[in-house]
Amino acid sequence: MASLRHLSPSGAAAHRRLPAANSSSSFPQLRRPSFCLPGARPLRLAPLRSRLTRVYALSSNDIRVGSNLEVDGAPWKVLEFLHVKPGKGAAFVRTKMRNYITGNTVEKTFRAGSTIPEASISKETKQFTYKDGSQFVFMDLTTFEESRLNEGDVGDKQKWLKEGMDCNLLYWNGRADCN
Repeated sequence: MASLRHLSPSGAAAHRRLPAANSSSSFPQLRRPSFCLPGARPLRLAPLRSRLTRVYALSSNDIRVGSNLEVDGAPWKVLEFLHVKPGKGAAFVRTKMRNYITGNTVEKTFRAGSTIPEASISKETKQFTYKDGSQFVFMDLTTFEESRLNEGDVGDKQKWLKEGMDCNLLYWNGRADCN
């Protein structure tokens, strides 16, 4: 503390030790510096995870098995990929992808270095409880919240839905789909 006195605006130490109310504490208690406002609180930093920006686009070189991509306005999951470097010409990435909504599997080629938007997808397991007119009602078993899907969102899968059945709901761009 004595070596830092020259940094204080008043020449005296800005932080002084207070007598500990509990002498068993090994941490010194510090007094607020005189240049701080009386009601000021200590600065708190946000957690590291929230300060990092989320990646919304991937380079074709970053594609891996299990990546979620948005191609032609639909969410796709990468099943296989192969980075090809021909002897002549530019490199490219050959992928095999499955559409989350329709279930179709397609092979698609991307040029190396091109950017592809990442699909923000979340999956939740919910229980189908009942059909209310043209809507299907699903319940989250942990929070007991209900989600309603239209017949168009459920699609052909409505033939196989039975009350009490667990279903995987896919949320993408504010839309829900039954998988």
